[in-house]
Amino acid sequence: MKEIIRNRTIQPSSRLETSKSYKVDTKLVSNKDILIVNISHESKSLIKTYKFKGDHLTKKNSISFRVNDYRTSFDIIWSGVRPINLSKLPRCKHTRH
Repeated sequence: MKEIIRNRTIQPSSRLETSKSYKVDTKLVSNKDILIVNISHESKSLIKTYKFKGDHLTKKNSISFRVNDYRTSFDIIWSGVRPINLSKLPRCKHTRH
């Protein structure tokens, strides 16, 4: 089992208003892997981390999420997949990269 990390940055300044979904490539994730998705925002010092079991991602080339963007925070809504241990994961880390 290996951990595969994907990083995505929410960039509302460069996205069309009609383009609200973000995709995460899952082609190389196997059944026994764990996918870790770190999501940051271009203008907020927040990072949210989500984990997914590889066996939940088989036969998918990608997973997607939408963003509810607020003044000081943002929420992620996953489409067709649910992160593991969602209640145990920190909702956000206050770090700056």
